Amino acid sequence: MKTNRIVAAALAATVLGTGCAHADPVLDAPVGAERAPHVEETRFVSADRKATYGGTLLVPDGPGPFPAVVLLSVAGPNDRDQTVGTNKGFAELARALADRGVASLRYDDRGVGASSGDYFAASWEDFAADALAAAATVAKDARVDAGRIGFAGMSQGAALAAMACRERAGCAFAVLMSPPALPGETALRGQLETMLAATPMPADRSDQYRALMDEFFAIVKSDRDDRQARMIAFLSGPGAALIPPYRFLPGDPEGLAQVLLGPWYRSNLTFDPARTYAGLRAPVLVVGGGRDPIAEPRTHWPAIRDALDGGTYLELASGNHLLQAAQTGSPTEYAAIDHGIAPTLAEMIAAWAAETAAAP
Repeated sequence: MKTNRIVAAALAATVLGTGCAHADPVLDAPVGAERAPHVEETRFVSADRKATYGGTLLVPDGPGPFPAVVLLSVAGPNDRDQTVGTNKGFAELARALADRGVASLRYDDRGVGASSGDYFAASWEDFAADALAAAATVAKDARVDAGRIGFAGMSQGAALAAMACRERAGCAFAVLMSPPALPGETALRGQLETMLAATPMPADRSDQYRALMDEFFAIVKSDRDDRQARMIAFLSGPGAALIPPYRFLPGDPEGLAQVLLGPWYRSNLTFDPARTYAGLRAPVLVVGGGRDPIAEPRTHWPAIRDALDGGTYLELASGNHLLQAAQTGSPTEYAAIDHGIAPTLAEMIAAWAAETAAAP
């Protein structure tokens, strides 16, 4: 079968994958602010003791104690700023939060920048536990009100924010940006259909791609002893067309098979939105983009509404998956847009977090 990579994104969560991380003093210091926030390098150990995280703690200037939020990035090994091209979305959001009197901790993912460990060897449950460890680190700072700490995440990070907030006693709030709300396999099959619809091809070719996806899922979910060998064979043949050419993924079938059969990717497939979002008792802000082809509000929000007891919903009509103001919403636009998160939207998120944390 002759194949190409036009449906490559169908088998992967939305991922960025970035290089070395660093605090950006320009972004971390609000323009025109009389008193800039305090920027500090922070380190903490993962819950499973298999990684040490490095991150940036941004604390507003003043006596405090301030509410705080732990920021959790999209899927894939990203730096603390969620850098795409020259855009640093999480640095921009952290700055907006500081302007509103909210401290924040953002950190490099496992194996990126100042953080050690193996990203793909950890599950979503591991990452949620790490977010709790990050919150515990922030809570020790005398300038932070330990009773007013929340979580904010994007895409996969939104699910992690919900998981962490559900487990932390007294979680102040959760901000779910571009949250996934379809079961993992359902979402990935839906993405495949979206890709096929956007790329004209004969019906039999589309069916061949669907058959490849069926084969892929069968291998991933198998408990057979030979599944590693079967995955390598799959990736060495036509199945390679389904795999995106992300630079952080191993280029050889053996290494790639290890990632796709590992804890991180399995977490994508076994994601259960009802279990993830149900049980959240803290105030929740759900934010989405009207041009997001990955977690479109119209498709994903109904399940979140069903799971949550209340919640506030905010949609940016022109927003893409990263909540940038976009023309089409395609991931190919991410690096070309001149901001990491739409500035007005970042301000609205920060205002909501500040007002929610201040409420009795």
